[in-house]
Amino acid sequence: MKVGDLVRNISEPEHGVGIVMKIDIDMWGQVHEPPGIKVLWRNPVWLSEDGGSIMYQDEVEVISEGRRQSYKRIGIAD
Repeated sequence: MKVGDLVRNISEPEHGVGIVMKIDIDMWGQVHEPPGIKVLWRNPVWLSEDGGSIMYQDEVEVISEGRRQSYKRIGIAD
């Protein structure tokens, strides 16, 4: 999984699709397996202050891989 991938929530597909904004997030200050990710959802249930939802990587499935260059241009990739 990488920044810019289009994903779907496995257990709650009603949230629609989302774009991965950040990967390898420490959850609650701890390194976890699976790692945390931040997703910008079309229909979110809850959001962090910057508009993304933080969740475990294994809670989503990639439905389309993003192109890193185009996401760098709009400022959501490192």
